[in-house]
Amino acid sequence: MKQVLVVFHLREGSELEAEKLATSEPPFDPKEAGFARLAVYLTHREAIFVLEGEYPEWREDALIDDFLQPALRDRLDEWRKLADVKTWPAHPVFFWEASAHE
Repeated sequence: MKQVLVVFHLREGSELEAEKLATSEPPFDPKEAGFARLAVYLTHREAIFVLEGEYPEWREDALIDDFLQPALRDRLDEWRKLADVKTWPAHPVFFWEASAHE
């Protein structure tokens, strides 16, 4: 499974509003959009979205380009008021998982 990180660099004073946005229901169906997993991590200066799936960078691009989803467009506009956004494909360089047999 591959990952794409979407990182919002929060502007000072926007942390509480970012937490509200991050914990609200996604404006799209992650499974229908082709993702296997979606997580949001929040620090005092960043909101980090981790999108996982077979081709998450293509799925993320398709979502952003789909102007038929006004709810998603509106949510992205809300994030842009709070932060600057950067998108990076991420490939794990280290991963450990306990065996199911242990």
